[in-house]
Amino acid sequence: MDEKRSLILKAYELLDRNTPLKTDCGRLCGSLCCKGDSKTGMWLFPGEEFFFEELSGFTVLNCDGNFGYKEVVCKGVCDRKARPLACRLYPFFPVVSSGCFDARADIRGIGSCPLLYKNIKPDKKFLTQIRKTGRLFSRNDELKQYIINVNCLLDDIVNLAERTAYYE
Repeated sequence: MDEKRSLILKAYELLDRNTPLKTDCGRLCGSLCCKGDSKTGMWLFPGEEFFFEELSGFTVLNCDGNFGYKEVVCKGVCDRKARPLACRLYPFFPVVSSGCFDARADIRGIGSCPLLYKNIKPDKKFLTQIRKTGRLFSRNDELKQYIINVNCLLDDIVNLAERTAYYE
């Protein structure tokens, strides 16, 4: 197995039993993050599509916005052990910067996730596992660059929102 896939499997294990809250956070929003449609997918990390190509209930698609990587669309219900990293991390994302590892809120979830729009504090163990995922992925140049690219995008979204609010 190649290095990326091995690291992704380790990240799956890190995040398998950890969720943003100690209870099912889907109860807060009616599981909005699992109610996509045939055009609403979760971005896949580099190499992650391998785990979904033959898995029933998921469709792997090309994605215009994911830095050349694919996305996966589900039917709204899945085996939690088969979730992509984007679902396991949601609504947070790892940050790898200057040798420091952290977790940040993923601004793309602000309209759907009460953890973000109600500012609910996530479980500390969950955030620790996200930091560990960032540390793990920093071992592979492509995974590390992907995290950097997504963080730049998240920064751009935040900056745009702040500039837009300034002009209102």
